[in-house]
Amino acid sequence: MAISADVLATALNDYAPGLSETFMKYHPVFEKLLKKGQVDMDSLQGPLREFAVVSSGPGTTNQIIHGSEIIQGGRRQTGVRGESRAPRLIHAFDVPRKDLDEANGAQDMAKILENYPELAMGEFHEDLSSQLVTGAGTRNTGGFLTLNSGNAGAVTYSPQGVAKTGVFEYQAPAAQADTVFGIVKEGGTGGVPGWYNQYGDIAGFLNNGRRTLREVFYRCGRQGKTKGTPDVLLADEATYHNYLEDLDDYVQVASVENDHTPADVRQGIKFLSGTLWLEDSLDISATQFAGSPAANGLVYLLNTNTWQAYTLSQNGGGGYFKTDGPFRIPEQDVFRYEIILYMGMYCNALRMNGAVTGGAVA
Repeated sequence: MAISADVLATALNDYAPGLSETFMKYHPVFEKLLKKGQVDMDSLQGPLREFAVVSSGPGTTNQIIHGSEIIQGGRRQTGVRGESRAPRLIHAFDVPRKDLDEANGAQDMAKILENYPELAMGEFHEDLSSQLVTGAGTRNTGGFLTLNSGNAGAVTYSPQGVAKTGVFEYQAPAAQADTVFGIVKEGGTGGVPGWYNQYGDIAGFLNNGRRTLREVFYRCGRQGKTKGTPDVLLADEATYHNYLEDLDDYVQVASVENDHTPADVRQGIKFLSGTLWLEDSLDISATQFAGSPAANGLVYLLNTNTWQAYTLSQNGGGGYFKTDGPFRIPEQDVFRYEIILYMGMYCNALRMNGAVTGGAVA
């Protein structure tokens, strides 16, 4: 008995939540945000999200000597408004009607789900991961956030068609001048004090690799106070292996908690109180890194307590990997299905996050 396109759609609706959870748990950044409850799935706002940023201490300390002094306050108010835009992304895939007509029973249905929606979701995940860490915009995902600003803010992402600069700059805080989340960094004209990311460069991993990583890690932590230190570090393959080979004691390996994929698909190494992850999508040979120090290796140090993700949906609806279809494609013997993601991300304390370059050089 053939499987109809509508029956496949029903099966896909039942199957999709597990696939979407796979994505959120497969990537260490989203896994942390999900665990901490920092993914807002109930948002009914528009694609533009405004949020408060207090980039440094807002208060003034007063010493009282006689008791009649005027208490000075409000002199260092650094509260500003940041903004984030959520892109609407639709990953479409086609299923030949011939495959449905020739299918028969639960086993054939399982094969169709494995061959089409499962592979499509996996491809979508890979595209988003590449966009997040590189800004490559593979297969039209260029509206999603990227952490990479390239050389002098050359790498941008464009949610809702509005070009935005990638988050991290690879230079000292005083020289950072990009506009990130609508706020000018400290080194730019009219820049906001305290709005920058930490940065360090490795001359050669055997020379000062671990030391530089520790220095930037602790700089982020000193800014974090109650928010702690970076908990997720994403490294390119060469830097990751340089770090692994440089360790001279017991290596503790962590794995993403994921019921849907093998534990060895993505593994991390403990780094102080955080975990250093090998990020396969972090390709430092990509043109998006050309001309920047990151072309010699890159590690992002993320304090996920300072990050928030949100979807334009309610209870995981229209913007959280919702599936739609089937749609019959005119003049083709196929049915089209869609996976919809309407999701944005932002950080409200950049100085608690950092980047280290040069780690791929032994």
